Amino acid sequence: MRIKNSLRNMIYIYGSTALIVILNFVVRRIFIDVLVVDYLGYDGLFTSIFSFLNLSEMGIASIITYHMYREIASDNREKIRKLLYTYKLIYRIVGAFVFVAGILVSFFLPIILNDRQKESWLFIYTIYFLQLMATLCTYFLAYRRILFITHQRIYVCTVVDTATNIVSVILRMLVLLLLRNYIVYLIIAIIANVTSNLIIAVRAKKEYPDLIEEKASAAFMKELNLFHEVKNMMATKIAGTLYGASDDIIITYFLGIETNGLVSNYKMLTGKLQELILSLFHSLQASIGNLVYDNDKEKGRDFFYALDLLGFFFGIVCATGLISIGQPFIIVWLKKESLLLPFAFLIALGINVFIALCNNPMTYFRNTMGHFEQDRNYMIAAAVVNIVLSIVLSFPLGVTGVVIATVLGHLLIFAGRTVVVFRHIIERSEFGYYALFALRLVLLATSCALSLYLGSLAGTYISGLVLSVIVKGIISVVVSVTIFVISSVKTRSFKVILNYMKKVINLMGRKVPADE
Repeated sequence: MRIKNSLRNMIYIYGSTALIVILNFVVRRIFIDVLVVDYLGYDGLFTSIFSFLNLSEMGIASIITYHMYREIASDNREKIRKLLYTYKLIYRIVGAFVFVAGILVSFFLPIILNDRQKESWLFIYTIYFLQLMATLCTYFLAYRRILFITHQRIYVCTVVDTATNIVSVILRMLVLLLLRNYIVYLIIAIIANVTSNLIIAVRAKKEYPDLIEEKASAAFMKELNLFHEVKNMMATKIAGTLYGASDDIIITYFLGIETNGLVSNYKMLTGKLQELILSLFHSLQASIGNLVYDNDKEKGRDFFYALDLLGFFFGIVCATGLISIGQPFIIVWLKKESLLLPFAFLIALGINVFIALCNNPMTYFRNTMGHFEQDRNYMIAAAVVNIVLSIVLSFPLGVTGVVIATVLGHLLIFAGRTVVVFRHIIERSEFGYYALFALRLVLLATSCALSLYLGSLAGTYISGLVLSVIVKGIISVVVSVTIFVISSVKTRSFKVILNYMKKVINLMGRKVPADE
């Protein structure tokens, strides 16, 4: 059943993600044409601010989720109902806190923007509070999604989200083209978010009628040991948020809101690229959770190494492609050379994407086991390194320095998660994996250098920017895939991937039982 559910999740999630990504690229192009780039800077800044406010959630979702996996594995319905109630109660308390904190933080916007904004304060505060409303919707409406996620039925949420997203994107396109109004643009996105969460909540009640939340006693919450878990998670959560959300604030304060808007275009490119890839791993999250609590350690170990190799494959292909054609793609997409940032910035961004995609399987395995104190010191170190070096390097290197600091911090996060997974799940030394990752960085450098060289040669025979991007993109894929195959074809993990692919193909042809 794992393979069947994972395959279904994968098809729904990947297909919908691809469609939404394409539509969002179209919307961004229209956005740049009809509105100013500063609006993108505000969007990135406020998203980062609300990431800090979301610290009050303290990782409750992750904690409840891994408890859910354990109770679903033993089919303990009573505990599942009480966990759902606990999840809802805590999220409503957190939502109320975020609302109050959001109002308080709004008074500090003039300091963060450093009096360099071009829009009226009425406009800035309007879009700030609209985005605050969008954040609050998650806390008060989205908690029932956890039932579909932990039962390996993410595709149900995906269908609903895709339908509402398509309608939302089309309406936002019309608003940009006809009204050129950013406020209405944001309101439509909020309505889509509310609608999607309400539909999923109704479906969850209908499809899991025996899992209506059941009031949990104080004794039950004490039994969950939530306080202990939250205490251990808190440092990790704070550090992770400081690491992930500080860049926009630092760039805005030191380099200006317009620079942050330019960065947002590259972030959208890399973000959507990662979204397409990570949707594949996201569809396997429940399977990973089940394997972590399975008694067959060898099977879980093989599955991890297979996913890890898959992460390397996507990492080297995507990072090579990004570094090879990122700059000309921005010009083809947005039609303005003035929106480009330095090539050194793109290289650092590409390396960060590579680390993220290689690290993703590690992250999923790490998140399913709990014990969040295991890698908190690495997270704290990553946050400190990122913030301090971002500020220091922003003076001589500008925005490139900020991304270099992000990469160095990311390596520390990667190191910490490797320690947790290898010591507590894989039960092997992590030092061999560090050596493997160092080799993979060398392979990435080789792939990028060869792709850029061959692309440059091909470019001398090609006239037309669009055709040049396509040809160089194909070259980058061929080079990176070739390097991956040569370096991996003889490994056990490669054979495990091929074996899973055969099972998937057979399952699609109904040649194997659905419970394999």
